[in-house]
This record gives sequence, structure tokens and C-alpha cells, in this order.
Amino acid sequence: MSAAGPLPIPKAMPQPRRLRIPPPLRGLLLGLGIALSLYLVSPYFTLWRLNLTSVNGPTSALSALVDLDAVRHQIQWRLNKDHHSTIGEVSDDFIEWIQHSLKSNGSEALTGAVTLPWLRQLLLSHAIDRKGFWPALSYACFVSPTRFRVQIGHPPESPGPAQATQPVPLHLQLGRTWLSWRVIAVYY
Repeated sequence: MSAAGPLPIPKAMPQPRRLRIPPPLRGLLLGLGIALSLYLVSPYFTLWRLNLTSVNGPTSALSALVDLDAVRHQIQWRLNKDHHSTIGEVSDDFIEWIQHSLKSNGSEALTGAVTLPWLRQLLLSHAIDRKGFWPALSYACFVSPTRFRVQIGHPPESPGPAQATQPVPLHLQLGRTWLSWRVIAVYY
């Protein structure tokens, strides 16, 4: 106790003010959050549809998910050293396939070789039972806001007899269209 009297009782510490977001801004932020979530999930949904269609659907149903002209265009650009292509490093098997296509089909090699049945066969080469290629996905990630890269299968760890039974990894690139994603490049 002091000579002046009892010590004053301290007042409760003021609570920090919570950030209050105005209701119209809350609705806008919620809408943006939902739109961003849908955007981030949409290429995976397209991959899931591609998997289901390659396993269960008719081959012609792949045309809604694959832009064959863009796939052919990317392969042509990869063959032309003067143009930049989104196709990365290709395997010896891919180069042999292109050479074989050029010998058998001539100037229309890519038109005759890059078809929906060819793509379906590539996708099903990595299929596991009736689950399709989905369990064999190695990675799938955004390269840019309009590009999505996918690798199906793992590269062989060591060259040898086991390599012959394991298919070469398949690479897909999906490009953004107005409301969906489509396959625009295929290589292995």
C-alpha cells in the first residue's frame, strides 16, 4: 500500500481489433477463391477425363480432349531447328517412330501417323488394369498459366533387360482453351 491509498486496479487489456471485411468485398474474395480453386483443379479433371475416355470410350471421343493439329504442329516445329517447340528431349524410340513414319508416309507423315488411335495406344501402353494410365502418372504441374505438363511412367533406372519391359515415359502438354484444357503436344 502506498501513502496515497490503494493501488488502482488495472483495466482489462484492450482486445486487438479483428479485421472486418465489408460484406461486398467478402463475396468478391469468396468468388475469386472459388474461381482460382476451379482453375487449379481443371487440368487434373481433364486428365481424369482423358484417362476414362482412353480406357472406356470410343477412340473418336478423344477428339474433344486432343488438338491433333497442335500436336502435329509441335512435332513439325521440333523437327525444324529454326523454330522453338514446347517439346523437350525426345527418346530414341520417338526418333525411330518419326523416321519410320517419314519412310512409309512421305510428305504426309505426321497426318497419317499422329492420329487418335496412335495416341490412345500410347496412353494405354501405360495402363494398369482397368484403371488406365492414372496410377502411372509421375508428375503433373503447371508450366505457365496456360500450359500444363504431364509425365506418365518413370524413366528406366538402369539400362538393361528390364528396360525392354518398361515403356518409355510419355509426356503430354495441355494448353488452355477458353473453358477447358486440351492436349497440344505428345512425345516420349
